[in-house]
Amino acid sequence: MEDQFVTVKHKVTDEDINDIMCTALEGGINCWCSKAEVIDGDYKGAEYASDSLSKGAKLLLHDCEDDHIGDEEKFTLTKEKFMKGFQLYLTNGVEKGRTVYTDPGDIDACEADCIIQFAVFGEIVYG
Repeated sequence: MEDQFVTVKHKVTDEDINDIMCTALEGGINCWCSKAEVIDGDYKGAEYASDSLSKGAKLLLHDCEDDHIGDEEKFTLTKEKFMKGFQLYLTNGVEKGRTVYTDPGDIDACEADCIIQFAVFGEIVYG
């Protein structure tokens, strides 16, 4: 018998995005990202950079693992890309039989890193 998958709907709130982004920026993506900057001029009314994505701002992520000396790659993260990354995180985790978390309180730095990598690369690039 072939494996069967179901689709589960899960509402992701702006607060969920903020919490996951806070975890990512405070340690989750630091192994490959040297700097994250808000590129819409300001935080779009957010108090912290981690809250800016949910308010429509974009983050520019600087890749410190790039092989080009002095020429780092930069990736733009938007709310839409974040949502696609979260979906890929859920889908890939379920397909590989791993535990996936939907409650931001359960998402640790490693999980937040995976979500952001899926968002900007479409896959896990940095193990």
